[in-house]
Amino acid sequence: MSVAEDDVEVDKPKKKPRKIHRMSRTDKAIAYLLLLGFVSIVLWPLTFFVIGPGEVGVLFRTLTVGTETRFVYPEGINIKWPWNRIYPYEVRIQKQDETVHGLAADGLRITSDISVLYYPKADNAGKLHRAIGPEYADRFVRPTAVEAVRSVIGKYDPHELYQVDMSRLEREVMETIQSNEQDLIIFDQVIIRRIELPKEINQAISRKLTEEQNALAYEYVLQQARKEAERKRIDAIGYQTFYSIVADALTPQLLTWRGIEATVELSKSNNSKIVIVGGGKDQLPLILGSDIANQPSLPAPAPVNPQRYRLPDFDTLPQLFSNAPTSETDMSQDEETQQRPNEDTSGENSSEESSTTAETAPASGSQNTEKTQTGN
Repeated sequence: MSVAEDDVEVDKPKKKPRKIHRMSRTDKAIAYLLLLGFVSIVLWPLTFFVIGPGEVGVLFRTLTVGTETRFVYPEGINIKWPWNRIYPYEVRIQKQDETVHGLAADGLRITSDISVLYYPKADNAGKLHRAIGPEYADRFVRPTAVEAVRSVIGKYDPHELYQVDMSRLEREVMETIQSNEQDLIIFDQVIIRRIELPKEINQAISRKLTEEQNALAYEYVLQQARKEAERKRIDAIGYQTFYSIVADALTPQLLTWRGIEATVELSKSNNSKIVIVGGGKDQLPLILGSDIANQPSLPAPAPVNPQRYRLPDFDTLPQLFSNAPTSETDMSQDEETQQRPNEDTSGENSSEESSTTAETAPASGSQNTEKTQTGN
């Protein structure tokens, strides 16, 4: 290095030292608070979550074991790691409406509308999430209820379904559902809202019920006729007893007096009329006849004993159609009779005819006796 270069280096000005800016404690605190607020805003929805009323939360651990089945999160605010997920499950009673198409015992198509009330078991919500998933209503509840209803309907004929009690069907459906052992979903109730039978079956049942009501109406008419016959019998006995009592008091003088009273009452009427007073012996009005006093004197009828004229026992009278079955018991007896040998059937028929003849003979004899006594 030369001397001239040394002189040049000596003449260069020296650089000033840099100033170091340090933050005060207040500034550091504000910065930390801002950073913490930003991180909280970012991580709040990923860390804190709320479980609504009537729900439980199922935890899914993304980085470890997956679905947590040992516990569930209850209602309220809860905390989790940002990388985990929460699946809420409603544990209140829920309703599923379904229309089930099934076959009866004889193969006819039956349509029924049902409502299923169910709810997941809260403690086993994690197991439900792992085994079935959030769509458990369509994957498990609906097929289980439909299959139970079809199995129960398949045990009955359409006529039996029309007569069976709905509560009985509902109990059978619930028993069928509960026979499937599982602890994930609790079935609370199955409601059968409607059972629709085929159109032809409905019409046949309606005709049957109509004919049954007509038969009951005829029974009522027969009972009414029997009561009317009893009323007429009592009325006739009363008339005959009345005439037997007042017969001695019906003298010609009394009849003349009653005719005069009737004439006076007729003359007081405001309507236009012509009153013709009889000019015969008894001075009775012509409207009553002038020969009423000349009627032959007959003996007074004797009083009637009410026990004498009794109606026959309608239950013991011979039937109009003796071979017609009147009940299910008679129908079963007729079927047994048809299965017996012909000899037994002929013997029974002859005995029935003889008994019917014996019953008819006393009845006709009593009727003839009654007519003779009435004529006397």
